[in-house]
This record gives sequence, C-alpha cells and structure tokens, in this order.
Amino acid sequence: MAIDLATRALRAKLSSSFRRFSACQKGTAAVILTIAAVPFFACAGAAVDFVHFSAAKNQMQVALDAGALAAAAPGLNTNAERIAAGDAAYNANMQEGAGSNLAHSASFTIVNGVVVADGSVDVPMHFMGIVGVTEMVADAIAEVGIAGEKNAEIALVLDYSGSMNDKINGVVKYQAMKQAASDLVTDLSTAAPDKVKFGLVPFSHHVYTTLPKSFVVGGGSGTWTGCTQDRKYPANTTAATPTSSNSTKWGQPQALEHIAWGCSGYTANNLLIAPLTDSFSNITNQLAVMTPYAWTHIALGVEFGYHLLSPNAPYAEGVAFNDDETKKFIVVLTDGMQTEPGFGPGSTRTVAQGEANLETLFSNAKADGITIITMAFDLDDSDTRKRLQDCASDPVKYFFIADDTADLAGAFEAVKAAVVAEVYLSK
Repeated sequence: MAIDLATRALRAKLSSSFRRFSACQKGTAAVILTIAAVPFFACAGAAVDFVHFSAAKNQMQVALDAGALAAAAPGLNTNAERIAAGDAAYNANMQEGAGSNLAHSASFTIVNGVVVADGSVDVPMHFMGIVGVTEMVADAIAEVGIAGEKNAEIALVLDYSGSMNDKINGVVKYQAMKQAASDLVTDLSTAAPDKVKFGLVPFSHHVYTTLPKSFVVGGGSGTWTGCTQDRKYPANTTAATPTSSNSTKWGQPQALEHIAWGCSGYTANNLLIAPLTDSFSNITNQLAVMTPYAWTHIALGVEFGYHLLSPNAPYAEGVAFNDDETKKFIVVLTDGMQTEPGFGPGSTRTVAQGEANLETLFSNAKADGITIITMAFDLDDSDTRKRLQDCASDPVKYFFIADDTADLAGAFEAVKAAVVAEVYLSK
C-alpha cells in the first residue's frame, strides 16, 4: 500500500510538472524546458520501476529455488509427487512480497534426474509508460539434482563482535546475517532432512562452549563451561584432540587485552557454540537469540569450526574426514579484521600471528577435504578481504564480498547452491 501511495504521488507530481511546462508562455525557453524534462522525469521514474522489478524478480528466484529443492527431496517416488511438492513450495513463497499481487507462473519438470524450474512474473511499469514501456517480464530458472547418496556437514562460523550491531542499508548487520543463515538452514533441512547437519560457532574475541575438564588447563573430571581463547601453538592450527600436555588444551591464561569484556557478556548475549546436529530448530533457535559482543578473533572461530567437523573429541559428531559419502563445509563470515593476538611459537601472542594461524587453519582444513567458503560483510580492510579470498577453496566461486544486505542474501543463496551442487548432484 505504501508503494502504491508513493507511486501515485510521484505520478501526480510528474503530470503537474508537465502541465506547468506546457503552460509556459516564454517561447523557446518553454519548449526547451519541456523537452528536457521528458528524459529527466523518465529516468527518475525508471529508477522507481527498476526497484519494483528487481524486488519481484528476486522473489521469483527465491520461490523457484525453494520449489526446486522441495521437488528434489528424498522420499518422493514419482515425478508427479515431485512436481506437486515443487508447486506447493513455490506458491508458499509467492504468497507475500513484491510479486505476490502480480501475474506470475512457474513450471517444474524432471529431466535426467534433475528438477528444472522455470518461472516468470509480469511487472507493470508505472513511470516508464512515458516512453512507451508499460510492462516488463522477469524470468528466472532453477535446477537441482534429485538427492543422491551424499551427505553434508556444515559449520557456520559467524562474527558476533560488537561491530555487527552497526547498520547497513538501515538494517542491523547481525539481524541480516541471522536471517540469511536461518534461511540457509531451513531451506536445506526442508529439502533433505536426512542428509544435512549444521553446527554453529558464534565468535568474537573469545568463544563460549562446554568441554570435558580434561581438555581444559587445570584438568579434573566432569565438564567445564566457559570462555576461551585459542590453544598454544601449534595445537591452535589443528583439529587434534588435546593430550595430557597443558599446551594442547584450551583455557590458557589470558592476557590483559580487552579485559573489561568478561565472560558474563557471552552468556548474556547467548553466544554458545552448537555442535553438529540434525535438530535444525536448535540452530535456528540459537540464531534467533544471539546478539553481538566484544572484539574479533577470526582464527579462533575457524579453529572451533574445524573441530566441529572433525571426528575427534571434544566434538565427535562429525564423520571421518575421508568418508566418501559426506561433504564438509566451513562457512566463515566476518565484518572486521583480526583484532586479537594468537599464540605463536614460544608462546608469543600477536595479532599478526593470529592472522597467520588463520591461514594455516584454512590450509589444514582444506587438506582434510573441507570446502572453505568465506564472506566479507561490509568489510573495509583490504588485507583481510584478500586473506579471506586467498583462503577460500575456490577464490572465485567460494569467496563473497557483501557490501549490502542484498549481497549478503545472495551470498547465502550461493552457499546453498554450492551444497546442492556438491551433494545432490553427486552420485
């Protein structure tokens, strides 16, 4: 309704302006102004029409993607069942939004084990009619292979440092991240609930988790829950289980960096690691309640993401790295550079060492068969952007720069596509 009112108001202003120009009695000046006004107002109106067109096209693409995933899900025995499931998911996603009140259509077909979805939406042009364009058609297509035998384990390593409270495009950054990550979990788990698992690592300058006391400096029996930085070098660059040596354990004595940002803030902001699980509501519920806090230790987040996917204790939910039936992914998002020092040789701790540790962690994880996907979200530091790009499994395919919320949503859609390509299309 707000868009319709704004549209009518702008059209009224355009008509009024043209009447004033036409009524001008100052000869050549009136003619020139009238002629010049046509392209000016056409361009202004075209910008408004383009916003409407882009929003409708985006909704169509999202709806087709959801429909294709639903149609490709396991447990459907006939093509008719798959087409019906695709139609239902598509229609559900088109009930609200920019394209819901427009003429739209979609078709689903099964071709050589692949669901092919085609759709279009007719978008009226409210202002471009001035130059004879009254309607534009937004087309979209989606293709998803019917689920094969592969599984996916996905660790979401997400930046919850304080800067994620900032806004971009009028939206709080962590809220946009939460929505995009939740959509990823929901879409993939709906399409193939028996084939995917998700883990979650919210990081800032510490992480908050539960570990066996035997894996924490000080030892003992039972479990320990609290905040920790990285382990001593080189244990902090691997997914190996701690040994009896304190240098391999978490809970190292912490230096005075940002000491005012205590562990209580992690509990208050619900920043708790969630190990790999197929209880998808646990992940989306956790995403719903977490809020940003403190500083940035990217290497620490990746260290724990690596452990979540490992078959080794303390998190033993992951299958073996060499399991031919499972693809593993670490998805890393950050909006800032490394601000926390990391342990290096001889117990030195520097920010540069933390950056070096991040590169080593990514290299070791890739050697274990993990696909690394990185996202730079509203990230201005060129060195960190370059590091994330270089460390992605494919610097072109698996590195994303998200400078606004639309870019971010598109990046998570691409992650979904990457999982689909690796899992559903693999036989």
